[in-house]
Amino acid sequence: MCKLYVIHAQDFPNSCVSRKRARPSVRYSGAISTLLPLTMRPGFVFTLVSILLTACGTQVELRTAAQQEQLGRESASQGDWAQAMRAYADAAQNAELGHGDAAWQARLHHAAGRAASAACRYDAAAFHFRSAIALAKQGRQSSALSYKALIDLYQRQGKTAEALAVRNEPGWDGSRALGAFADIESLPVGKPCGPQP
Repeated sequence: MCKLYVIHAQDFPNSCVSRKRARPSVRYSGAISTLLPLTMRPGFVFTLVSILLTACGTQVELRTAAQQEQLGRESASQGDWAQAMRAYADAAQNAELGHGDAAWQARLHHAAGRAASAACRYDAAAFHFRSAIALAKQGRQSSALSYKALIDLYQRQGKTAEALAVRNEPGWDGSRALGAFADIESLPVGKPCGPQP
């Protein structure tokens, strides 16, 4: 156990021995000895600083994600789908780094997928829709919109086998989802896309 010793001025008597060589008598004071074991341990200060920096970094990541989401909305409203896709994808990444809510991350990936589809980036769109589905399930939210968007994406490319495979996945409830969401959202139409591989 670490102990604190207090040196008192009266312990240095006036003598011919210089003060540098004098050996002071010391007395034990247990008043704050209970605090020292925590603060004097190796790594305690480093751990405390790491926790504080992580908490601060998390807030920065979440604020950045919100700003990027706003940029994505603005870009999408102007029809700049490539910029919207990048902004939403960056927002999703920052939300993940900041340990943001899974439902929010799913929404960001879904928006990135819609923008990627309009920008003719079909592989990126499929990736983001798949990420949105996984995160929605993780957050116990409905993944029907992302399933529907993924099916629409494959149908737009003429990939009927892939669209059918998505319809047969255990998480897809087509009868309920299509009826509920058919009129709410469809994939945005950007510039005409050339042939996709």
